[in-house]
Amino acid sequence: MNKQSRELLWEFMTRYWRQYLVGMAMLIVVDVLQTFVPRFVGRAVDRIAGQQGHIWTEIGWILGIAVAVAILRYFYRIFIMGTTRHLEYYLRRQIFAHALRLPLSYYEQAGPGGVMALMTNDVTAIRVAFGLGAILLIDAVVMGFAAFFLMARTIDLELTCWSLLPLPFIMLGVMGMGEKVHIAFRQVQEKFSRLTEFSQQTFAGLRVVKGFAAEHTMLERFEKISRQSVEASMKLAGIQAVYLPVTHSLPFLTYAIALYLGGRKMMDGQMTAGDLTALIGYLGVIIWPLMGLGYLWNVLEKGAASLQRIVQVLAEPVQEPQIETKDKPDPLPGHHLEFRDLTFYYPGSGQPALQSVSFQVPPGAMVGIVGRTGAGKSTLLKLVLRLYHPPAAAIFIGGQDIHELNVESLRHHIGYVPQETLLFSRTIAENIAFDRFYPEDSVKEAARLAAVTEDIHAKTQGMETVLGEKGKKLSGGQQQRVAIARALVKEPSILLLDDVFSALDYRTQQVLLSNMRKFLEGKTSVIVSQRVAAVKQADMIYVMDRGRIVEQGNHRELVTGRGLYYQLYEQQLAGEVKETFCVSEQ
Repeated sequence: MNKQSRELLWEFMTRYWRQYLVGMAMLIVVDVLQTFVPRFVGRAVDRIAGQQGHIWTEIGWILGIAVAVAILRYFYRIFIMGTTRHLEYYLRRQIFAHALRLPLSYYEQAGPGGVMALMTNDVTAIRVAFGLGAILLIDAVVMGFAAFFLMARTIDLELTCWSLLPLPFIMLGVMGMGEKVHIAFRQVQEKFSRLTEFSQQTFAGLRVVKGFAAEHTMLERFEKISRQSVEASMKLAGIQAVYLPVTHSLPFLTYAIALYLGGRKMMDGQMTAGDLTALIGYLGVIIWPLMGLGYLWNVLEKGAASLQRIVQVLAEPVQEPQIETKDKPDPLPGHHLEFRDLTFYYPGSGQPALQSVSFQVPPGAMVGIVGRTGAGKSTLLKLVLRLYHPPAAAIFIGGQDIHELNVESLRHHIGYVPQETLLFSRTIAENIAFDRFYPEDSVKEAARLAAVTEDIHAKTQGMETVLGEKGKKLSGGQQQRVAIARALVKEPSILLLDDVFSALDYRTQQVLLSNMRKFLEGKTSVIVSQRVAAVKQADMIYVMDRGRIVEQGNHRELVTGRGLYYQLYEQQLAGEVKETFCVSEQ
């Protein structure tokens, strides 16, 4: 176990070590008690063979040990297995909390499947290693040494050594295969992560798959990835299969040696039948834990491999400080938003997404940003929220660098509606409130401002309508407006809208803009859109192209300038006229 693994488990063990050690102590007592049973059985056999009276004393001791073992076994499983369930909870919480703080670039490269596999298979493997694995290990060590001591002390040292001669070679063979198990299990988990991620993406995009009649293609891809997972699992199974003859067959050589040598000693009068019976019983006490040695080693190696995978993810650098929940987040230093010579590269990209971008958004002003796809408009908003790591001294709020602001406070006071609308499988009201408490009137007012009230009332259960996964019970335009309502209900100081009109028809867009006009009074807002109509009323409009600001001014000035803005305006004006004409014809 490396340093990082020890540090991960240290915090947990400082809280639960007493409970875990009590369980271990009970397990050790159980193991020691069980080693006395063969001796009492041997005495009973000698009494019967020698016709030396009743055997009720031996029976009483065996029954007493059985009762004590049953009671202690119940409690040690509660203490040990109960602790491992707390460990499972602790690890899942650590992974989930860290995953929330990982930069978006991590998920863009690795995808969410790896994190999902960590929280399922890997955490379970560690729980089994600390629970069942620890029990098997204690059984093998304590029962093995206790049985060896009693065999050597009470029966025959030489016969004991000869009988146990094969066991060290069996243990060396099993331990020698541990590294292969470790490597093979890591490959199995990695393949499983890919399979999980592919399955998740497929079912999340099932409408697209069906729409393109791509079921057969996706099935072929699934079979390929699944086949790779099966091959990795079969490789691991092949290695594990070697354990069976080593740990389940070879140990029986000890019985053969004991019977042969012990039988000769008994015939020569050097050993009684009871001693030979006790010897065989002690061998059983030693062998049965050792027969599980292969499984034990397998469990420990899987747990070690899983722990290493978790540590690697937890070692991934985060770009956000630890978020602490507060009832009243710190206020922003002001509503003045400023960009100073901002140049930004996405991780791993040699092409700048933004180049020398500089402009200001005065308090209470509305600024529009337009441009073709890929111009860098959305990137600006993501950097304000610190969804990506912006360079220092490039973005300021109220004259203060955003790196100096608490992330939770920053995002609490900003209303953000991204391009990619994501709704949860909850009610419409819960999606708007987003698990925060807002008065019912506030939620309804936000829905009205977002021009989605009529659509909600059209649903049988209204605000209490439970949406499907990702809000699939709503159309694309309805989803966008519910997402807008989610931002408006916060009554944010700064509002960032990222191309939120893309799924709306022209009339709905106009209604929404009209509703929001009064709401935006006194609030700093930035509206990113490819539609010129969405930003016509803005105090200042910036036109972006290839990561740079190429034009700026109000609507009249930009149209008069006949640049890129004018070209976009002409194209979209023709489209709006055509759409209006088609609607009137209907």
